[in-house]
Amino acid sequence: SPHHHLWTDALHARALAREAHNKWDRGTYVRWTVTTSWTVLEIACQDALADPKISYSFRKNLDASVKKHGFASINWNSGLWQRVRKLQEIRKGFMHRFLSEADLFPPATLADEAVDIVRNAVDAIYSHVSRPIPAWIKDHDDRGWDDGRRGGTTATLIRAGASEDDPKAIKICFVYAGKEKLSEVLPAGTDFEPYVEDLLRRVRVPISAARVYEGAVLVHEIETTMRGA
Repeated sequence: SPHHHLWTDALHARALAREAHNKWDRGTYVRWTVTTSWTVLEIACQDALADPKISYSFRKNLDASVKKHGFASINWNSGLWQRVRKLQEIRKGFMHRFLSEADLFPPATLADEAVDIVRNAVDAIYSHVSRPIPAWIKDHDDRGWDDGRRGGTTATLIRAGASEDDPKAIKICFVYAGKEKLSEVLPAGTDFEPYVEDLLRRVRVPISAARVYEGAVLVHEIETTMRGA
C-alpha cells in the first residue's frame, strides 16, 4: 500500500543512519527518518479517524477529531503521547526553524527513537478508535546499502522425483540484479503456485520477478515491486 511504501522509506533511512561513516551523511539520514516517520504518523491518524484535515495543525486537529467521534481524550503530558509531542518539536526544528549547526548532526539513536515512537503511536491511535491496526506497521527491518549485491551464491532445490534434465520438469526462477536464477525444480505436473508463494515470502533480496517454466517454456510470471529491484 502507499502507506507501506512511506513506512519502508523511514526504515530505509534509519538503516542508512546506522551505517553512515561520517556526521554529514548521518545527519541527513537521521533527519530523513524523523521527517518521514512523522508523516507516516500524520497519515495514519487521518486514516484511523477518516479525517484528512488532521495534519495541518496536528495536535489541535487530532484532539478535535477524537472528541467529535466520541472517543476518550489523548493525554499529551505523559507516556507515549508525550514522546510523540517531543518528536513533533524535533521535526519542527528540522523543517521550520533556524537550528544551530550542531543540531543538524543528531546521533543515529534519534532515528531509532523516531521509528519506535511512530510505530507505537500508530498502534495506539488505531486501538484508541477501535480500528484494526494495519499490518504494514509491523515491518521493522531494512537492509540499508547492503542489499546483497556484493556477492553470495544461489542454491537450487531439486525436489524428490524431479530432474533438471526432464523436459517436463517445473522450474521456478527469480530475477535479481537483472539476472535469472534457478531456485527450485519440481516434478512434472506439480501445482507450482504454493511454491511460488513460498519463494515470495522467504526471499531476502530485492527481486524483480518470479518465473515458472515447464522445461524451457515460460508458463507463469509475477513481477514484483521490492525496494532495490
